[in-house]
Amino acid sequence: MNILHTETLKKWGGQQNRILAEATGFIKRGHKVVIACHKGSVLAQKAKQAGIKVHEMNMTKNGYLPIFMKVKRIIKDEQIDLVSTHSSVDTWAGGTAAKLSGKKLVRFRQNLYPIGRGLLAKFIYSIPDRLIASSGAIKNLLIQRGFREEKIAVIPETFDMQIFNPDVKDLREELKISPETLIIGNTSTFTEVKGQEYLLQAFNIISKMVPCILLFAGRLPEPARSRYLSHVSPEFRDKVIFLGHRDDVQRVLKTIDIFVYPSWLEGLGTALVEAMAMERAVAVSDIPTFREFVEDNVNGVYFKVKDPDDIAEKVILLARNKDFREQLGSGARATALEKFTLDRMIDLTEACYKEVLDVA
Repeated sequence: MNILHTETLKKWGGQQNRILAEATGFIKRGHKVVIACHKGSVLAQKAKQAGIKVHEMNMTKNGYLPIFMKVKRIIKDEQIDLVSTHSSVDTWAGGTAAKLSGKKLVRFRQNLYPIGRGLLAKFIYSIPDRLIASSGAIKNLLIQRGFREEKIAVIPETFDMQIFNPDVKDLREELKISPETLIIGNTSTFTEVKGQEYLLQAFNIISKMVPCILLFAGRLPEPARSRYLSHVSPEFRDKVIFLGHRDDVQRVLKTIDIFVYPSWLEGLGTALVEAMAMERAVAVSDIPTFREFVEDNVNGVYFKVKDPDDIAEKVILLARNKDFREQLGSGARATALEKFTLDRMIDLTEACYKEVLDVA
């Protein structure tokens, strides 16, 4: 199969990670994969480093026609069989280019943001041959909006077992943090729905009860960094570390003792899956998405959504019980290996594409 992935966004997150992981896996199985994405995006850089052919362009809302023409040309020149789209701009341009070129179209949905109710929104979601949701919660959202259940496949995102291996070396020596120091952390993208401000507010309570450090990984330039840090009392701010973007997130996770994920609107939560794969004890918001794979007190613990007091209570509980943390970490790793491996994602996606293309 010859597959074209299109992606609008410049930043790196679970969505872009999924595209790169799928592309790499498909190429190893003998398929051809090409990516069309925003010029200078992190995905473009990482894909080129992985040896994947990339077409860069300005994926902006006022550039639908030029993008459409470029994608249509790529479809022809690269002899594409199926186009997979992921975000708004690339779906409009890439999706219409695919359909007008007589090619199959798959639309990925990886978040729970509201879907527009106008005719245009209904149209753009009606033209794909298949919708792929990264969780049951997203599938339910699509069904509620009137899309046919038989048209929707649920294929969770993944982690690479070779990269996210608990045996990797941590960053404590690099960060000059002693092995005995307790570290609480989060590695998700900094956006409002990820809820990091609630963790920062909870840290004021946690720090009074347990000596610890709060560690973040993820791009966060000023003035946003100062705004986030303002949630922490001045007396505890020197205990908060912002690492910025890291390509060795597995080593960051190895450094963290308790991974806290306060997201309140989540399609799946790739950062959480990666933390579970790294055998971390995880504390998460009690939302339907996480209920699909996190069992309270078995492979994680829940706290109330947007509730710094409850976050603090659960983190303090974990901080004071190392055996419980290790028990949760083992359960988390087992769940990740069962539900979120790369091979499983590639198997399900390959089968879906072949069904759409009606090939053996």
